[in-house]
Amino acid sequence: MKHNLDEIIKERLENRIEWRNYLGWSLTHRHLAANAKKLYYKDKPFLNLVLKLYFLPYNTLKYFSYIYDRHKLEMIETEIRMLKGEKNDKKE
Repeated sequence: MKHNLDEIIKERLENRIEWRNYLGWSLTHRHLAANAKKLYYKDKPFLNLVLKLYFLPYNTLKYFSYIYDRHKLEMIETEIRMLKGEKNDKKE
């Protein structure tokens, strides 16, 4: 049973690390896109305002999706620390 638990912890840790990398990559691209959008609309304030008002529901949904992804990333990082601690405890 102990060997099986070690394998489960190892697989779960690998899975969480992959998800952390993916979410980090995704959030980085969102930041880059937001910075490019901000730079593009810097000299077009009226168009920026009109589009923000027109797309308010969609942008609100995107914002909540972004908050959820950040929360998920923090949860995964916490789980990785916990799994590494469990892995080290099993070795000792």
